[in-house]
Amino acid sequence: MVYAKNNLKTTQFIHNFGVFSCCRYVYLSKTSIIINMDLFITSERGKLVQNGEIISPPLFKPKKKYEEGDLTTAASLINIHGVCESMLELFIRPMGITLDKSKNWERFKMDVATKYTNGSCPPVRNENNLTRGWCYLASGVLHRFFWKNYDLYKVSCPLDEAKRDYHWWLESKCRNYVIDLTEEQYLKVGIKNIREGGSLVQQMGHSYGVKTRNMAYIVATNLFPTAVNLWEMEFRKYNQIKQV
Repeated sequence: MVYAKNNLKTTQFIHNFGVFSCCRYVYLSKTSIIINMDLFITSERGKLVQNGEIISPPLFKPKKKYEEGDLTTAASLINIHGVCESMLELFIRPMGITLDKSKNWERFKMDVATKYTNGSCPPVRNENNLTRGWCYLASGVLHRFFWKNYDLYKVSCPLDEAKRDYHWWLESKCRNYVIDLTEEQYLKVGIKNIREGGSLVQQMGHSYGVKTRNMAYIVATNLFPTAVNLWEMEFRKYNQIKQV
């Protein structure tokens, strides 16, 4: 697949392994048909979906070691697909995991909050609603890898009568590309515009910072065990590392 800027004067092309910058692209097919392409990545029934089509990419594997706990990664389609697929495979499809308590992870249960599983904040997360409650953690993990190109957004959650919950997702700097792995939990109850009115946020709180650190570490080291040192990874200020 090849992308080009939607501008007849440009000759720049960006392949799957290139970084998505903040501009609109068109797809050039083998028959030279040009189709407008914005990027929307989500999931349905536990499967990764891009622009309405189910895809099955390989799990994420870093190309080299990360230095000083900094997971900053090029926002290529290959990398984005890989991290998203790893999130689904390692955490969302199995409905959470509990980490080995022989290591001081600080937090061991990598799962949604209990209120999403015990019925106190319906609908309940189950095999038919896998993404319920995962938006905070999934978006936080993705942001650790792609924060240079994507920002965190949140909006008040209409499913929470107490108005204390938020829905979280990522958008590119230009807001043309969206990664919302957990939109399905809202579509299932008839909410089709969940991101409407969302606002940009800088980072998450400490408790979720620990969880997203642990989960990001597992994603990075799943196929590359020495990819990063857990103890060098920041809980919160990961997006302030080596800014130049």
